[in-house]
Amino acid sequence: MIRQQVYNITTTGVAGSAVGSQTRLIHGEILTVVLNFNASAPATTDTTIAFADSGGDILVVTDSATDAVVHPRGKCVDNANTAITNSHAPFASAQGVTVSLAQCDALTDALVATISYRS
Repeated sequence: MIRQQVYNITTTGVAGSAVGSQTRLIHGEILTVVLNFNASAPATTDTTIAFADSGGDILVVTDSATDAVVHPRGKCVDNANTAITNSHAPFASAQGVTVSLAQCDALTDALVATISYRS
């Protein structure tokens, strides 16, 4: 079953350095992330999507407030932790996933991020 979590990130602080984040529970394979920025969000905005418990990054977008649809994938490794060339797999989650903004302006709904996942 395909499910979605919608993150409405409101940022607070000084223009150019405002921050905000939100965590939601995701149990399944992450398929698609839709980033929909507030029209007033500055181009200095940094977006990070990460596992809440382990802190491992799923997606990092630096210095951009451009709307996007992305399909984040992790790089596969073998049993010796050696990268498998040209191999990628969906991120699997059984924990909270946090969407964070930094270097933004103080905005309500600075970012609406929608994460689609297969449970």
